[in-house]
Amino acid sequence: MTTRLLAVCAAALLALAATPHTARAQPDATASAVQPADLVIENARIWSDGLPAFARFAAVRDGRFVHVGEPDLALIGPDTARLDAQNRVVIPGLIDSHIHMLGGGAGLAGLQLRDAADRGEFVRRVGERAGTLRPGEWITGGRWSTDSWGDPTFPDRSWIDEATPNNPALISRMDGHSALANSLALQLAEITRDSPPDPPGGVIDRDADGNPTGILRESAVQLVARLIPGQNIDRKVEALRAASAEAAAHGITAVGDIPGLSDLPAYERLAGDPALSTRFFLYPTADDWRAAAMGVQWFEGRANWVQVNGFKAYLDGTLGSRTAYMSEPFLPARDGSTTRGLLREGVEGGAFREDVQDARRAGVQVIAHAIGDAANDYFLDTLEEVYGTRGPGLRDARARAEHAQHLSPAEIARFGSLGVVASMQPLHKADDGRYAEAYIGPERCRTSYAFKDLLDAGAVLVFGSDWPVVSLNPWLGIDAAVTGRLLDSDEAWMTHQNITIGEALRCYTSRAAYALRAEDEIGKIEEGYRADFVVLSDSPFDPAVDLRTIRAMETYVEGRLVYRAP
Repeated sequence: MTTRLLAVCAAALLALAATPHTARAQPDATASAVQPADLVIENARIWSDGLPAFARFAAVRDGRFVHVGEPDLALIGPDTARLDAQNRVVIPGLIDSHIHMLGGGAGLAGLQLRDAADRGEFVRRVGERAGTLRPGEWITGGRWSTDSWGDPTFPDRSWIDEATPNNPALISRMDGHSALANSLALQLAEITRDSPPDPPGGVIDRDADGNPTGILRESAVQLVARLIPGQNIDRKVEALRAASAEAAAHGITAVGDIPGLSDLPAYERLAGDPALSTRFFLYPTADDWRAAAMGVQWFEGRANWVQVNGFKAYLDGTLGSRTAYMSEPFLPARDGSTTRGLLREGVEGGAFREDVQDARRAGVQVIAHAIGDAANDYFLDTLEEVYGTRGPGLRDARARAEHAQHLSPAEIARFGSLGVVASMQPLHKADDGRYAEAYIGPERCRTSYAFKDLLDAGAVLVFGSDWPVVSLNPWLGIDAAVTGRLLDSDEAWMTHQNITIGEALRCYTSRAAYALRAEDEIGKIEEGYRADFVVLSDSPFDPAVDLRTIRAMETYVEGRLVYRAP
């Protein structure tokens, strides 16, 4: 970052991030005895981190809880709305710590290949999408996975060329770290047998004759992606509204969202919407910050609704793309090749360390995509170099390792001792568990998705979805963390890392709020906290209930109903 950008970040981001650190408004105990509430929750089983047992009653005034515990009839006036929970469980609004709301919202109406079970279905859906577009318009989206058709071999351009003669296509793998381009897109990007070479931090897959197959990995995806026209601000706002509605339907009331810098005007417009149902804590990507160093214009946003918390860096790739940066090589692929994965372009050589130093000076949060054990080591080493290991500096910084999937026992201990947040997505365990041992072997898998080991080490563990990479539904992730069940299966995997339902809920509520620097405002049902809460269809504490079937019946934000199940 330049000095000018650092100054902008220090002034603007600190102003934006300051609100969650301020002490929450405390209700006036004297007034609460005589002033009626706006809303009361009755006949409930209210769960929250910090409550010694289920509470039966809660009251809301001016968007905050003013009483939680036993019924207080003095809080019920003639204009008080009364919510009869019918003995259902009520929990704090869920917080998705790691999500891509723009991509998720846009994908709700886009090409969807996640469950395409074979090549024929894959091609059919791509062809149908092409049929809805004018010649020259791009086909994007997809989120395909080889696991859906049971063959680890990636698709190639021959799959889709015939179905897309007039439309360039760049169809993302489920993790967004690899993509399939058709021949027209490769032609537009001038990717041929002879050129260009693999870009730093990326790979252009080629066949035995050197011809590009259409598969692009990591930074190589940008060779084609940079040609795709961007969405206008109206389309982005529309996608964010759709994503917000989808989140509310799952009981999610706050998100740690990862936009690009060019997306921020859409969030600024969204921030002015009084009907907003989601709190957005934003982490623009580090590359965008550097590229726009002399022209950053941050908006003030609405306190506790839309605000920029810090920046995100990408250190490595993913397990499924074989680009996660590992200390030991992946097991050989079907063609006999192997790799240790890779660090992303610009990470080595001190650039990332400089970004972390700038973030420390500005007092803003650093979050970094780190999946492989070597990438996590690199992140922890960099944080230690910049912050040191003594004193509260690093712990107070709340630096976050996004994904933290494949760790060594020594790294798990370091997360606890350093206070670095492990921001994980438990549904990835349910998804990746179907093939992870074939990629890295059973021994390394024992400390992968190490939820229990991290908690035992005293680490701050928080959960999110990574939507649209996998489902937004938090109960699928909670089930994976509690039972170890694989996706669409009752088979359990690596159950020694299972945690309790209470621990999983804390990872989606109070601990997640801490990771967003908002622990004094959201994440609990407690006097003074903002009244974000969810009424559940079934009790997650009932062992007879399949966690995957739980749904949000009603979702409230600051005591305002934002979703009711049909």
